[in-house]
Formats: sequence, C-alpha cells, structure tokens
Amino acid sequence: MTQESFTDAVQRNSQRLYLIALSFVKNTHDAEDILQNVFLKLWKYPKPFSDSTHLDKWLTAVCVNESKNYIKLPFRKHQNVDDCVFDSSDSTDSAVKADLYRAVMQLSQKERTVIHLFYYEDLSVKDIAKMLKIKESAVKTRLSRARNKLKEQLGDAWNDE
Repeated sequence: MTQESFTDAVQRNSQRLYLIALSFVKNTHDAEDILQNVFLKLWKYPKPFSDSTHLDKWLTAVCVNESKNYIKLPFRKHQNVDDCVFDSSDSTDSAVKADLYRAVMQLSQKERTVIHLFYYEDLSVKDIAKMLKIKESAVKTRLSRARNKLKEQLGDAWNDE
C-alpha cells in the first residue's frame, strides 16, 4: 500500500470507523485507540485490495473485531457517552440526531452494533451476519428488538424506514 492510498483510506473512513468503535466502547479516548489500531493493521496489511469498496468493508470488519477485543480487556472502564459526537448547537436537526444517537447508545451492545452497521454503514443483513459470525435470523431479531426499543423511547421521532 502506498502512502497516498493509505492517507486516502484514512481520510475517507476515519469518521465512520470512529463511530463504530464509539458505539462499542462509549468512550472517545478508547474509540481513538481502536481507530489507531485499525489503521496500523491497514498499514501492515501485506495484500493489495481489489477496490475501495473491498478496502472499506475490510476496515469495517477489522474495526468491529478490534472493538470487541478492546471491551474484553480487564482494565476497560465503561463510561457514558454525552455530547461527544454532536455539538450542542440550537439546530433542531442536530438535536434530533443527537437524541437518536443517545437512544441507540443506550441499547445493548448486540442491538447497538446491528443498528449501527445496518443504518449508519448501510450493510445488508447478510453482510452483518457474516461480519459478526451469527445467523441472518439473529441479525433480524436484534434489529427488530432494537427498533421496538427505539420506538418506545423516542415515540414519533423514530422512523425506521
């Protein structure tokens, strides 16, 4: 991998991978550590990627796995996320996004992960199942439960189209 292609991949994927890591660890510093580990693995990866889509999916899978491994570490402390993604501007749209994100962060880790991968990363149920090494029916069940919890918590503000 050339330095130019690496820089391009980092710039293109940093924000979304950070949000994936944050959805697991609920802590900005830990999410940044995970992001560094992901990009270090990319830099050391010996094989070329066929295209940017393949690279992006690989990075997503590595980020999910790094996040899972990180939360298993014995020193890991669980902290709540509060206003670490969205600023506190007066914008109604920003406030709705922040409320939705906080509601998603309150879901269980399993539900939070599938919601993030499905809605924020636009991955299919099949791709999520393969990435998490679970059955497609389990992904659908987790999505359904998470949607129901979000509907309860957010009422009419939640739209799962």
